[in-house]
Amino acid sequence: MLTVASEKVPGVLWSDGLDYLSEVYAVKKEQSEEWSAFGAIDGFEFEKGYEYKIRVGETSYLDYSMGQPAWDERELLEVISKDKKNSEGLPLHFIPETYYGNVMLPEYRYAVDADNKELVEKDLEENSLLPLDYHYMLYRDDDNSLRCIALLNSDKVLGPYYIIMTKPMDPEEMPDSYKLLLPDMHIFGYGGWTFSDEAGNEIGNLSFDVFIGHGATVKSAGPAPDTIYLYKDLTEHYRTEYPESGVRTVVVSYKVSANNRL
Repeated sequence: MLTVASEKVPGVLWSDGLDYLSEVYAVKKEQSEEWSAFGAIDGFEFEKGYEYKIRVGETSYLDYSMGQPAWDERELLEVISKDKKNSEGLPLHFIPETYYGNVMLPEYRYAVDADNKELVEKDLEENSLLPLDYHYMLYRDDDNSLRCIALLNSDKVLGPYYIIMTKPMDPEEMPDSYKLLLPDMHIFGYGGWTFSDEAGNEIGNLSFDVFIGHGATVKSAGPAPDTIYLYKDLTEHYRTEYPESGVRTVVVSYKVSANNRL
């Protein structure tokens, strides 16, 4: 018997021996007051905004080489109730530190061409667009929309945000200003991203030109994750901010891991 929360939350699932970030059910098992993560339930048609009580059957499959369960499959047996409500006490995520702790912190770079270069660089150091001590992770939700969540620790979370993508462009169209901070791997995709909430409202100043690259395949672990390069030309901003500094070009770049293939 399970209570299924009225919304899914980001969490980590296992498939074919690999863990990956996704949206998961938040459930309470019988006799439990704590929400826990749950994966797919065959035959269950979830509707956001409703809290369910259901019965499921669960089958564990044994990995004989390891002498332990390899995976579980769950099947809906009965929907006992479906109530329109917002579930209370939901965690922000089910992402363990062992997962997000292995996601690289953003690599922040900038390039400045100005008469008073030191003044602009000091401001860039003190006012990064993205907090540099958070782990940024991308995943796709049930509607295949791209989302982003960033974690400092279990309690300090940014997002999850939706990523609104503009029409893809040819990587060869990279603006000249960005060439001051060239990516360090092969680029196969280029477009624009805006970070927004569920209502489509842009989050702060979080819109970037985005280049996507990936490294070599690692035979033991499968394809390497995509690498995301977020670029923004801040030339006009700093010309207005420091009109006496002779600003000609200011560009920032953030390198983050997609943690999964996009």
